Amino acid sequence: MSDGFTALQNLVSRLRELGQSAEDIAADIAPELRDELTGNISASRGPDGAPWKPTLAGTKPLKNAGAALGVAAMGTKVVAALRGIEASHHYGHVRGKIARPILPGSKLPPQIVELVTRMAQKRFRLIMGGA
Repeated sequence: MSDGFTALQNLVSRLRELGQSAEDIAADIAPELRDELTGNISASRGPDGAPWKPTLAGTKPLKNAGAALGVAAMGTKVVAALRGIEASHHYGHVRGKIARPILPGSKLPPQIVELVTRMAQKRFRLIMGGA
């Protein structure tokens, strides 16, 4: 009887830990999201996978935009931001008025939803184990 009760107590303890894990999940997501976004920058595509238009000279745009990208976990949220001229390019507030999106909007693209899901599942398995 005590083995069953101990097992139940352990399960309850892990469930409580799971309820407190949102900050850990956000911390897991941040570097993965940064990798995803810098990969998009290197491939000259937006977060939705759509290719960016080349520069007026026909070259690859925003080659160094990864240096202007910041991604960090802040509590239970993950924040991605741009600084410098890259932020203006994101919105198309530059000469030529060509927007080259770098950050996802309010509707997350499927690959980022999959990334978030994968990180949450990983944390769930870490906490819950075989329970």
